[in-house]
Amino acid sequence: MIVALFAKLFCYLIMTSRNPNLKTELLGVRYVEGVVQNNHSIFHSFLRENDQGNDCYIEFVKGGIALNYGVFAQLKSGISYKDNKGYKIPTDKAHLNYWSQALYQTVGIVYDPEINKAFWVDISAYLKVNPQVLEQEYHSIRVEATNEFSEELFSSFIEYCFDYREAYMNYENYGRSLEWFADIEHPDICYEGLKSLYSNHRNRPSAWFYIISSFSKIKEEGIRRNILGLLSNYTNNPHVFWHSGNIQNYPSEKMKYYISQQMTEHFRAKEIELTLPYLQEGINRGSFSFIVLLVIDLVKDAHLLLKEISFNEELKVDKRNFCFWLYMQLAKFHSVEETLETAHQFLTKFPCGYEDEALLGVRESIQNGELWPIG
Repeated sequence: MIVALFAKLFCYLIMTSRNPNLKTELLGVRYVEGVVQNNHSIFHSFLRENDQGNDCYIEFVKGGIALNYGVFAQLKSGISYKDNKGYKIPTDKAHLNYWSQALYQTVGIVYDPEINKAFWVDISAYLKVNPQVLEQEYHSIRVEATNEFSEELFSSFIEYCFDYREAYMNYENYGRSLEWFADIEHPDICYEGLKSLYSNHRNRPSAWFYIISSFSKIKEEGIRRNILGLLSNYTNNPHVFWHSGNIQNYPSEKMKYYISQQMTEHFRAKEIELTLPYLQEGINRGSFSFIVLLVIDLVKDAHLLLKEISFNEELKVDKRNFCFWLYMQLAKFHSVEETLETAHQFLTKFPCGYEDEALLGVRESIQNGELWPIG
């Protein structure tokens, strides 16, 4: 399963600070990324300024087959993470509790730039064996030099992590993930539930039912934004080139159809309106606004919903004109005649639309038979 926007998914809460030595840090990120990608697995780095205890997500591919399982990782880079006892991940109580409560497997990776090697530790397992450290204000997790993170040993790393797959993908975890996701009054908990639903349970149709049907109920804009990013992985994005090297990650047609059905049923005018702020600054190919457009297009009658919104007299002029502009962009592929007739009705009711060059430009292009896609 491709997770093209996973980096955008986990950029919501700013909970911790980071080492300012960015150059050394990036060396470690690039080394780990290289190990992962050279083994044909998928690496997703998270935004540095939004670190919350996880720096990246590693999704496993083995023998050309996506395993639909991966781990989150905390990355450390530099000689400061080595002492006379070996390698270490110094951390604090906030991080320790964050990792111990996680609904997914977390590992720590330390990169040593002096020897160009990295080493890993299973943080989740470490905290289960050593629960007493959760009471410490500060603690250093030791990283054994025997656990090298390298291209040659990556298959062993996959096997180790995959042995824990059932613990994170079973019904108990699924139930806890749903319970956390439903806690919309506490965004941090809700967000953790979403992360687990996607990373551990995205192949369950019911997980998408809960995610999609809850979209408008979630109060935090950041979580809604991330949901749109995840949904975009199931759209027909013309900018993702599928070939023999990545076709194994292509979402199944069955799941794409199910998600489109759920979107059509649960994304109505209210939900569409919540997506408009991501589009109004302009829709450009390759941008977040463009993939939001693709998500909206999963709704089979999105053009009719946009028409309904556009004729709301209480909308501000700019929003109403943009909404109708977007309606025409989608509706023209359903019926040119109906789109032009609706445009006539709109401009008659809202003559200020004649002052909007973009709106009039789309109408003119449709009249000329130029049915170009947006972007």
